[in-house]
Amino acid sequence: MSCLILRPSHAPGARWLRSLRLCGIMLAILGAAALPVQAQERSQLPPVNNFATARFKLLATVEIDTVKGVAFGGGEVVLPDRTRVWVGTDQSEDLTEVVQIGSTVYQRTGSDPWQRGDNGGLGNMQTQPVSAQFNALQTHANAILNMGEEMVGDVPTVRYQVWLSGDQALALDPSMGRMLPNETRELLEKTAFKYDLWVSPQDGFLHQQLVTIITPSTKVGGTSVPGAQIAILETFFDINDPLISVNAPI
Repeated sequence: MSCLILRPSHAPGARWLRSLRLCGIMLAILGAAALPVQAQERSQLPPVNNFATARFKLLATVEIDTVKGVAFGGGEVVLPDRTRVWVGTDQSEDLTEVVQIGSTVYQRTGSDPWQRGDNGGLGNMQTQPVSAQFNALQTHANAILNMGEEMVGDVPTVRYQVWLSGDQALALDPSMGRMLPNETRELLEKTAFKYDLWVSPQDGFLHQQLVTIITPSTKVGGTSVPGAQIAILETFFDINDPLISVNAPI
C-alpha cells in the first residue's frame, strides 16, 4: 500500500516524512492493532481485484503527546514498485515531492534541486498486490468487522475493519521483523493498528483505506516514549488508467 513510498527529508517538513516513514516500516509488515473494546462477530474480507495503476489523495494526522500535525497530498502508483507523491504540511509552506522507482528514491522540497538516494537499505521496495495484502490480513487478523455500506465519492462500497495484535504483526513478515532494531521491535509489540478498507462490490477494487496506528506511552530501552497516534487516509481513483506513469525526474 502506498504509504510505503514516503521517505525522510532534511528539508522543512522532514519531521512529518520521518513520522510517515515509520508508518511505512510498520506497514511493510502490515501492521498490528489492539482488539476493539466490544468484540463483534468475526466477518471475512471480500475477494478483491488487483490494480496496475491508480491515482490517490492523501490526508494524514500525527499526534505525539500534546503535539498534533496535519499532512495532505496526492500522487500516482504503478505497481509493483513505482510511486510518485507530493506532500504538504501545516508546518511548512513548501511541498515535498518524492519519486520511488525500485530501490531508488528521488526527492526535493520546494524549488530545491532533485536529490537521488536509496530507500535506506530496504532493497527493491516492491509493493505486494492488494489481494496478497488482503490474504495476509485475513490470515493474521484478530478481528474482522463488516461496518456496512458507505459511499466513497460516488462509488458505493462496503467498509471492513481489521484489527491485529503486535505479535501477529511481526508474524506477517518475520524476515522484516528480524531486520528491525530491538527497540523498534519492542515498540511495535506495544503498538495498536487498525485498517478500515472500503471495497466496491461492483468492481471489486479497494477505493479507500484508513490506517490508524496507536502507540501507548511506554519505555523502550529505559527511555520514556510518549503516546502517539498516526492516521493515514488514502483514496484511490482513476484505477487502471493506462495513461498513468511514474518516471525518474529529469
